[in-house]
Formats: sequence, structure tokens, C-alpha cells
Amino acid sequence: MEVMAAMFIDKALELTKKNKVVIGFDLWNDFSQISYCRVDQSMPDTLSMVVGEEQYNIPTVLCRIPDDEKTVTWLIGKDAQKAAQDGQGTLVQDLLLLAEQNGSICIEEDEYNAEMLLELYMRKAVALLAAYIKVEDICAIAFTMKEMKPALMHIIRKAAGRMRSKKMEIYFLSHEDCFFQYMIHQPQEMWVHNVLLYDYGKDGITSYSLQMNRKTNPVACFIAMEEYPQMKMLEVSEMTEEAQADFFKQLDTTLLEITTRQCEEQLVSSVFLLGDYFSKDWCQESLKYMCRNRRVFQGSNLFSKGACYGARERVMPSTLSTSYVYLSDDKLRANIGMKCDKGREEIYLPILHAGTNWYDAKMELDVMLVKNNTITLVISPVDGGKVRIAQISLEGLTVRGNKTNRVGLLFFMEDAQFVQIEIRDKGFGEIFPSTGQVWRECLPLEFQ
Repeated sequence: MEVMAAMFIDKALELTKKNKVVIGFDLWNDFSQISYCRVDQSMPDTLSMVVGEEQYNIPTVLCRIPDDEKTVTWLIGKDAQKAAQDGQGTLVQDLLLLAEQNGSICIEEDEYNAEMLLELYMRKAVALLAAYIKVEDICAIAFTMKEMKPALMHIIRKAAGRMRSKKMEIYFLSHEDCFFQYMIHQPQEMWVHNVLLYDYGKDGITSYSLQMNRKTNPVACFIAMEEYPQMKMLEVSEMTEEAQADFFKQLDTTLLEITTRQCEEQLVSSVFLLGDYFSKDWCQESLKYMCRNRRVFQGSNLFSKGACYGARERVMPSTLSTSYVYLSDDKLRANIGMKCDKGREEIYLPILHAGTNWYDAKMELDVMLVKNNTITLVISPVDGGKVRIAQISLEGLTVRGNKTNRVGLLFFMEDAQFVQIEIRDKGFGEIFPSTGQVWRECLPLEFQ
């Protein structure tokens, strides 16, 4: 079996020459953030709504402003909120909730479905980058959300599909993925041991603990997540000063208990505090404890930056992609490749990579059958399991032996346990037309 020569084009060099850009888009129902970087840039930047300040949150809202009887203008973010407050138009909120339900809304007898509204918001949000990059240079967008719901992802993919160029890829990364990608792109002294991330949202704190098994090759990484609703931030503006002091003291005590328990259970190199609710004014004792022999960082744009790093690894993989792999229940836990010939030597052609989300795992390629009608796949678990060889026989196909048997291979996954394989006889031009034969296999990923 011989792989088509086109598979060996150096795409990384092509991307670098064209100064391509990747984007990390952190989508929330309340607000969103966008980070961006060129593929040859060391660190992403995050779009700020005020130049020189760290105002990264773009409210996930639209405002419909009628210009005349036939045309309307749409605004997003704070501009949309202000226009609605001034009575200029109708505010549209809860875009992600609407998309989850695949719903629609009516404004002045006009109906708008969730997909269209999301497309409008995303298109206008990305257009805000025009002051920093050429929008046509965007080669990949990685979307991230706290909950990766298939129905919502389907709507986002369709909406983003219409706003993209033909060569722009669309990816999805969970917040855990983004945390992993962000960390492995930081100086290694920050993650010599485990790393803790506390994300403080309106419903409380979500903690992420990044752990690495450095005995495996590649290094297998895992993230343990816990929810702490008892840390929910209350509206304190109407409390008395004494009540506020008591509330914040209790918050500090609770956070200290959480942090102490987690740091006593593991060695921690760094702690990241994510969200605007963290303040030195109230979490003094917690911060003192966190800073003991650990580095502590505070910010708000880690997930969008992590998504940006993840998008760049997809279009132009670095050595980090082969050295470290993040494994979760949604991840492919084995490398899947194919033995094939390149000239006179046998090579291993990677097809699906361990650490890929099963819903993103897809590869399509053509090969020439040279010796027989058997395709040999190699399944290599990254958790120490035994390497397996799987052979697929294309029953009924005669191999001529003169490089005129071309077949198309499609690999994809419908869940995390099985790889679906579809093989089509493509023939060889008019000389040897396709027989129309199709073979389908379901490859189980068995780990010992």
C-alpha cells in the first residue's frame, strides 16, 4: 500500500509564509472573549474593548436597530446594551441558551433562529479584530465553553461554517483542554508539579487540578474537576458594613479550607485564580497560604488563550503535541496509524492522534494498493497498554499490482469507544473506473 504523495506537503511552512492567524473564542451565555495569534507568534493576545486596559469581556448580546422599513442594523456587546438602554432597538440575550434549545425569537414580526443570531454575534465579534489582523488570514477558530453540549456544538459549527473561508478550520476545546494547552506553553518551572486553577463564576468556584504521569511516553496528563457552590458570591451592595465583613471573612475561611485540603493531597507548583470575584481585599488568608512555596497568578483570559494555543497546535503541531497528551473521557486514548510504503521503505502514517476529542477525530486520505487488498492499522495506547495490529481485508477487490488501485479512506468517531472506517474504491481514471464498492468497519478501541 502506498500513500499519495500529496500527504507529505509541508503545511507548516506554507502557513508560516502566509502569516496565518488562529483564534481562541471563549463563549459564555453572559459574555465572551477572543484571543488571537499568528502561527509563528510565541504568545496569543486577547482582544480588549478598551485599548491599553484588560477589559476582555464582550457581552454575548445583540441589539436590533431598525434603520427603515426594510433594513436593520445589529450591534453586539456593550454597544448593544447601551443602544437598548437608550431605546434605539431591541436587546437579544441568552444566545447560547437559545441555541441549546434550537429556538427562535420574533422581533416586530420578523423571526430569527438561534443559528442566525449566533452567526451574527460571532461574525461581528471576529470583525473587531480587524484593527490588529487581517480577518481573511484566519486559518482556524477554536471554540471553548464550560459545558461541551453536542446540540450546542452542532449549532455553533453550522453558524461558524457560513462565516468562514474554505480554508478555515473549526475546532472545539473544553475548558479543561484549554487549561492543559495554556499550561504546557508556559515555562516548565510553573508545572514541575501539579497545577491548580480556581475559576470563580457567578455560581461559585470550579477547581481544576492538572496532574501528569511522567512515566509514560508521551506524558499522560489528567485534570480533576470539582465544584464549590458554597463559594457563590452574593450581592453585597445592600448589606451593612458589618454584614459585608462577616460574609467576606466566611468566604476567605471557606476558600482556605478548600485550598489547604487540595494542596495537602498533592504537590502544587502554581495556582491560577480566574475571574473578577477574586480580590486581595477579602481573600487575604487564602492568598497567604497559596503563596507558600507556590507561584500564584490572577487573570481572566486563560481559557481563550488556551483555546488559541490549541488551535495553533492543530494547524501547526509543535513538539509539545507529541510529548504531552491530555486524556479525559471524551479523548481518544490511543494513536492510530497505518503501515504503508513510501518508495522502497515502509513508513508509519499517523491518522488519529491520542488526546483528540472523539467528536473532532476525523481523517480522510487516498492510498494506492500495491501488494494486496489488505489495509494494516496500528493502535498504540498511550496509557501503557499493548500495541495492537488490525487488518482490514477488502473482500472482492482485485489488486492489479501496477499502482492503479486507488481507494479513499475515511476515519471518524461517533463515540469514544469505536473508530468508524469507510473505504471506497475510487478506480484509476478512465482506464480503470471505480467499481463502486464500499467497505465499512467498526474498530473497537480495547485497552488492556
